[in-house]
Amino acid sequence: MASSKSITPQEAAAYAELVGPGDLVSERYRIKKLVGRGGMGNVLLATDEALDRDIAIKMIRPGSFTAGDVAELFLVEARAMAGVRHPNVVQIYEYGEHQGNPYFVMEYVPGKSAAEWLDECEDQRAPAAIDAIIGVLDQACRGLSAIHAQGIVHADVKPGNVLIGPAFRVAMTDFGLVRTLGAQDNHEMVVGTPAYIAPEIVYSADAVFSPQIDIFALAVMAYEMFTLCLPFAIEDVNSLFDVHLRKVPALEPSALRSDLPDAFDEVLLRGLARDLGERYRTADEFRKALLEARETISAYSMSIRIVIADDDPDFLAVAREAVSFAFPGADIVCAKDGHEAINAIEEKPLSLAILDLDMPGMNGIEITAAMRAREATKGTPVIVVSATGGSSDWRLLQNLGAQGFLVKPLDAYALVALSRKALGVA
Repeated sequence: MASSKSITPQEAAAYAELVGPGDLVSERYRIKKLVGRGGMGNVLLATDEALDRDIAIKMIRPGSFTAGDVAELFLVEARAMAGVRHPNVVQIYEYGEHQGNPYFVMEYVPGKSAAEWLDECEDQRAPAAIDAIIGVLDQACRGLSAIHAQGIVHADVKPGNVLIGPAFRVAMTDFGLVRTLGAQDNHEMVVGTPAYIAPEIVYSADAVFSPQIDIFALAVMAYEMFTLCLPFAIEDVNSLFDVHLRKVPALEPSALRSDLPDAFDEVLLRGLARDLGERYRTADEFRKALLEARETISAYSMSIRIVIADDDPDFLAVAREAVSFAFPGADIVCAKDGHEAINAIEEKPLSLAILDLDMPGMNGIEITAAMRAREATKGTPVIVVSATGGSSDWRLLQNLGAQGFLVKPLDAYALVALSRKALGVA
């Protein structure tokens, strides 16, 4: 579990009264620190001393607990999470009470939320690479499909509830607003984050909770990730009603990002459609449409030639699959040692070399130096991958003009993003 929300000193102090660093919950979970805030409870990082692993504990905030609704909703959230077993959904382990305060234990996903990822992009004033974004959305869609298959709607899909962990694993979390499929909205209170609330919740008197509510929210998130802009100017509940009741249209995303193919316009706007008959019915439909739009990026890939060199056959297989995904139709040559690599590099014109730092024959530094000494390859992009190299190796490779340095185990989406950047492709 991760969070995009900072922890105030007041919140930390409030939790210190109930549990604090070093305290033991249920004679098993040793508290480390307060790490996040949810709709009904806050999240603490702890160590499961029985299994020697980090876990996250979500506990109702001190002062918010009542014997009725809050505790019942908290239990509903725990049961909903427990019913879904999927790699793209945070797993729950246990439900219990500490000093009369309900809590549940779930897996800890180290990393960042998609909201934090977006904040970093905004700080850099540049959206993430298209393939990296699709990597997040593809997995988020898979997680939502698993949630919907259990007969429930997440009902609070937003960047802060999408976690990006090690090896670029994406996991959906925070089921605090979960609803049963087909449940009817009573309009007594609009709940959720306004920018991501589906329009039918606002203007339809008989709106029911369906997968399309989550798909709308995910389409808002996708639009935001691709463009760094929300599709609708919604900041609070008042503007939510104003925008959706007036049916304010969203701009085509390609108008906000010049390197985004217009094939994505149709996909994202259909995900945002007010008419449920036009919006995607399932998360899998939306996922497949995104992947089809992505294929339009790679029309030029047939002319690309890439050499991947590594003495680890498993790495070669994973890297080849990742690069094939990035550049469909490209000529990809795999070499199992330095000598094979240099022969392949010299055989035909080359677009990109992906080299292991340490392998038999010639290592990645030696091959890079040899490439820079040849007129035909002195400007060819080079990415070096290593399980052992450090900052001194990277400085040397930078001096030789290498474009990137990745550390094993391989993050496939990082390799895709770096490869496309090296070749000047979004």
